[in-house]
Amino acid sequence: MVHREAITQSRLHHPNVLPFLGIHHETGDSLPLTVVPYINGGSLQRLLNSGKLLDKNEFWSILLGISKGIEYLHSLEPPVIHGDLHPGNVLLNEDGDPCICDFGLSRIRHEVSRTRTQRQDGGRVRFLAPELSDSPETRFRTAWESDIYALAMLYFNVWSGERPFSSIKFEWQVCIAVVNGERPKRPAHTANRVTLPNRVEDLLWKLLHEMWDHDPHRRPGIQDVLKQFEAAWGGIKPQPTPDPTGTPPHSHSIAEAQGNQF
Repeated sequence: MVHREAITQSRLHHPNVLPFLGIHHETGDSLPLTVVPYINGGSLQRLLNSGKLLDKNEFWSILLGISKGIEYLHSLEPPVIHGDLHPGNVLLNEDGDPCICDFGLSRIRHEVSRTRTQRQDGGRVRFLAPELSDSPETRFRTAWESDIYALAMLYFNVWSGERPFSSIKFEWQVCIAVVNGERPKRPAHTANRVTLPNRVEDLLWKLLHEMWDHDPHRRPGIQDVLKQFEAAWGGIKPQPTPDPTGTPPHSHSIAEAQGNQF
């Protein structure tokens, strides 16, 4: 498992994907360990558990960075499927930028296409797509579609401030609910979650429904997800800070550009 994870990570180079430094072997019969940089901001799960209220910019930055990391993984040739995406597998650096980690369940697409997944259940049930259920009728190959489903649940977790299916106590019950087509309810407006404009929340909710569609073949690819997410966010992106001198932002460079045309 460790060597497979190391092989996978050794080819990954992206600011939102945890870099791989090497493998460390202890003496004796101990298992080898992958060596990665220390990320001092803790995990996204830790941040969510702290109860900290995210502002709009933090919400945007975290979800965009994770999505960019998944876009990179899926764009590789052959594509890399993470297979275990959830807040515990996202680290935050000191600036709050996300970094996807833990590729122990990742699969390289051409390897998966030959056999059905023998999942080792290191994933988190609340983020697992219905086709990854243990039910023989629904067992499916790990594929990019299952990453999209997990990403939808992660979006929901960060947006609502609650883990998916928080009203369901046992994970085996969550598994049954998901296979039966149940999905989380739209987050209510409460004081303990990020508040977004109604238009943005409507578009985000529509996107989540597409991403966690029961039929994996109906889910959008990550590039389409990013396109819709950025479009939904377009109305509330941070605006440039006004220049204290009163000069409009970028006016100097615009004037220079105009002057260069003549």
